[in-house]
Amino acid sequence: MAFNGDWKVCENDNFEAFLIALGVPEQHMTKLLEDKMEMSIKQVGGSFTIEERSCLGTKTTEWNVDKEFESPLADGSLVKGTFGLSKPNCLNGHFKRLSDGKEFSVMREVSGDTLVQVIKIDGQDAKRIFKKK
Repeated sequence: MAFNGDWKVCENDNFEAFLIALGVPEQHMTKLLEDKMEMSIKQVGGSFTIEERSCLGTKTTEWNVDKEFESPLADGSLVKGTFGLSKPNCLNGHFKRLSDGKEFSVMREVSGDTLVQVIKIDGQDAKRIFKKK
């Protein structure tokens, strides 16, 4: 289970452009750009539990591969979508924010002690790199 463990953001690339395209309020954006979010991931087969801790709070999401679920974003808005496991170490997701219908994709891939997350919305690609703690 490649995703299991505790992860901490160590690098962001083009994250501000993603947050702007997503429509995150400015008061949250400033905090999020400086934040070193942490995630604890527990994977059992196709079942995932992810606890995310950021400057905006802590949230826990439970979901199963290829099954639609709802989840709050850090700013409190709700999204609905699915994650698929394209390889044992790679998740690909597609989500829609319920408040305005904005769609975005998320790819998370683990290689050793590094988790790379690529998020895309409205032609903006951002990359977040996490290191295993």
